[in-house]
Amino acid sequence: MRLFTSFLFLFAFCASVSAQSCKSAPSVVSDLNRQISKILKTRGCAPSNFPTCLTNPTTYLHLTKEMVKYWNGRSSNWATIGPRRLDFGNYENGRIVSTGGRMYISCVPANKSTMTVDIKELDGKGKTSYVICKVDKDGRYTKLKTGWFNEVNSQKSNKRESRQHTLKGVKGHIISIHFDGKSAGNTFQYKVRVK
Repeated sequence: MRLFTSFLFLFAFCASVSAQSCKSAPSVVSDLNRQISKILKTRGCAPSNFPTCLTNPTTYLHLTKEMVKYWNGRSSNWATIGPRRLDFGNYENGRIVSTGGRMYISCVPANKSTMTVDIKELDGKGKTSYVICKVDKDGRYTKLKTGWFNEVNSQKSNKRESRQHTLKGVKGHIISIHFDGKSAGNTFQYKVRVK
């Protein structure tokens, strides 16, 4: 019985260590959602029709410009060492060192129902997991996709792996991607894009 109990404890511990959460930056997401709501209301959008307002190109462009200004203005607070801004359509380059991590958060909600995430390995052998999430205007998180790079030895010898994920039902949601290094002493260099 003692051996069985020890096994269950070890299994639960290992499962909790490897599981990634979407909620790595809840205060940032809360700040973003509050500002998005404020900007959309000034454009005549009610909270109930925010997703519809996002399809208006003029409104979406205005929101994007204002949210980039807001993000840049916050750089003295959470944006300096915290998450990086995820701009739709552009590649973001990064490097995970050892057991470090990196989070990307879109500063505007998606204006399309379906988006594609491309992650391309550029260099390194560091074992790295990632989780892709969406967050609604009320701060509710949904894990959409998870994956690994360099999880097994055969992957470590291939320095040009890539992953592509289609995200559905994301219109009106903030998108976050969190990379988490799992290898002491190794690095993982990548580029990521959501479009």
